[in-house]
Amino acid sequence: MKKILKEPFLHFIFLGIVLFILYGLVNKNSNSKDTIIINDFDVSALISKWEMQWKRPPTEKELQNLINLNIKQEIFYQEALKMNLDHNDEIIKRRLSQKMKFLSNDIAAMIEPTDEDLKGYYKEHSDKYLTPPSYSLYQITFSPDNRKDNYKDAVETLKQFPNASFDEMKVWGDALPFSYYFEDIDANELGLQLGSKFPEGLKKVAIKQWAGPVQSGFGVHLVYITEIKAPTLPDFELIKKNIIRDYEYDNQQEINEIIYQEFKKNYSIEIDIKSEDFDPKFVEYLQTELNN
Repeated sequence: MKKILKEPFLHFIFLGIVLFILYGLVNKNSNSKDTIIINDFDVSALISKWEMQWKRPPTEKELQNLINLNIKQEIFYQEALKMNLDHNDEIIKRRLSQKMKFLSNDIAAMIEPTDEDLKGYYKEHSDKYLTPPSYSLYQITFSPDNRKDNYKDAVETLKQFPNASFDEMKVWGDALPFSYYFEDIDANELGLQLGSKFPEGLKKVAIKQWAGPVQSGFGVHLVYITEIKAPTLPDFELIKKNIIRDYEYDNQQEINEIIYQEFKKNYSIEIDIKSEDFDPKFVEYLQTELNN
């Protein structure tokens, strides 16, 4: 947020806010609730939707029916507004809120980042782009399907044979349909093969000695890590598309928040909670925080 507030295009954002307001005023003044206007855009939209569904343009009769249905929907919509049926309707609230966000997203999409912006973002969020660590390791598995207490068996085996070779150690494990040895495999791939708990457990394991037990989706394991390759940061150009995507998303969220805070200045929020189930101090806290 601090970065955006310092940017020159902040004025452009507030121009967008003005456009929001003007958009609302124009729509209020140009279309009376008793007047329904079907323009070129409406007809083109109806035709496009029809073509997407039926893979052909509508006939004149079909188009006439589409327009009639559209008018019918608009009339019911206008009458529902007059009857205040939209009041406290969660679906309508959610949909209109989404449309406001879409408008603010359109403003954010008009701001194209420079390479300097992207490289600054890349540097600031470098942790996001680090490759996972990779491991070369031996493992033996103690399966709960084959043992009464697989965890206890793993612990006792480690105590008895802390310095055993792999060939000596593997006879104490259970045969399962994956490798005893993984070479230069990254943590993500290990997670796919053995479950997410396995690479997480490896973070606490010392290398070049038998250690464990380490949990997985197949039971528990004793592992002997021969090598760990630390996470690395890919070259900027190799992941530039990902950086652009992330930059635009974060930028969009920040601009949405700026617009929301500007709109919020026009409202006074009152917390009217009388139930004894709520601590009065909590209600007071809500009242203060929501108006800040």
